[in-house]
Amino acid sequence: MKRFGWILVLLMLVSPAWAANKADKSNKANNKITVQQLKDLLVSAQQAKKTDQQVADQIKGLELSEELTSAEKSKLLFASPGPLTSEQISVLEARSCMLAPPPSDLPDLPTPDAAAQKAILDKALEFAAKNDQQIHHLTALKVISHYGHVNDSSISNAFGAEGLTRDQGNVKIMNLTSRYTETVENDQGNEKITASTADPKLMRVSPLPENTMRPALSVFLHKAEEGGKINWLRWETISGAKIAVFSFDVDKKSAIYNVDYCCFPTNTSGGYSSKPFKKNVGLHGEFFIDPDTGNILRLLMQAQLSTSDFVDQEDVRIDFGTTTIDNSAYILPVSSVTYSELNVAGDHPQAAILRRTFLVAGYANYQLAGAAQK
Repeated sequence: MKRFGWILVLLMLVSPAWAANKADKSNKANNKITVQQLKDLLVSAQQAKKTDQQVADQIKGLELSEELTSAEKSKLLFASPGPLTSEQISVLEARSCMLAPPPSDLPDLPTPDAAAQKAILDKALEFAAKNDQQIHHLTALKVISHYGHVNDSSISNAFGAEGLTRDQGNVKIMNLTSRYTETVENDQGNEKITASTADPKLMRVSPLPENTMRPALSVFLHKAEEGGKINWLRWETISGAKIAVFSFDVDKKSAIYNVDYCCFPTNTSGGYSSKPFKKNVGLHGEFFIDPDTGNILRLLMQAQLSTSDFVDQEDVRIDFGTTTIDNSAYILPVSSVTYSELNVAGDHPQAAILRRTFLVAGYANYQLAGAAQK
C-alpha cells in the first residue's frame, strides 16, 4: 500500500490539474480522456481512498483520445490498487493501440523532403523483401487474451449457446472473457492460423478469425507503393529510437487481404445454419519504419468494410521484433491486437446483436516447422 501511495505522489508531481479548455470538455462529453487525465483520475481515486472495485468501475467504458503506450501502461499498472483496475488499464491500452501517442511524446523533428521519404521507403522495400525471403516455414504459438462483454446470465441466448448470453447494456464495457492459443505457420512472411484451442461455445456467440492468411510485409508495401498511396504521416519514438510513420491505402482490386470469421447464423433454404463470413477487402493503415535500416517495427491495418457486413469493423496492430532461430535472426511478429465489431445475429430478421471484441496476442516458441512445440 505504501508503494501505491508513493507512485501516485510521483504521478501527481508530473500531473497538472485537468485542463478546462474546449477540447478537454469535448473529450469528457464523449467519455474520452487523455493519458494525463487517466493519471489524474488514479491520483484522485487514491486520495478519496476508493477500492479496487470502485476504481475499476470508474474507468470502465472510458476511451482514450491518444495511445496508452506500453511504457505509460507499466507506470499505471505499478500504481494500480488491484487486479480489477489493472484489467481495465489493459483494456484501455488495447482500445487505444491504433491512435497516435500524446503530442508531448512525439519527437520535434522536421518533415523529411520527398527525396528523403523515398529513400526511407526504398530501404523498407528492400528490408521487407530480404526478410520475407529468408523465412522458410516457421511455426509459432499465439497466446491470446479475449476481451469482450460481460452479460447478465439471466438472459438466454437466441441461438442456443448454453452458458453464454447475448449482448445487452453498454457494449463499451469490456472484460477479460477467455484465454486460448493458436498455432500459426509463417512461410516467407505469409502467416496462417492452423489450429486453435478456443472454446467452441465462445465461437458461437463471438465469431473469431478462422484460417486467416495474412500476406507478407513485402506484399503490403509493394501493393501500396505500386498504387502510389503511401504518404508521410509523422515522426514517432519507439523504444527510444526515432521512427518514420507513413500512411497507406491498398484498394480491394489488389486482392491481398481477406476478412474471415466463423461463424454467423445465416438464412438458407433449409432454415438457419451457422456459416462463416469471408470477404476480400481493401485496407488503409500505417507503416512504422526505422529510417536508418528500413526495418518495419509496426503495422496498423484497418479493413474497409460496410456496416451491412456481419463484420463491420476490423482493426489490426502487429508489432515486430528480432527472433533468433537456429542461430539465424529474423524479424517476426511478437505481439498483435485485433479489434472487431460483429453482428453476431447474422442475417436474422428480428435481431441485431453488436459484439465488440479485442484479441490481444503474444507470439512464443518460434521454430522450424516439424519441431515439437514446447
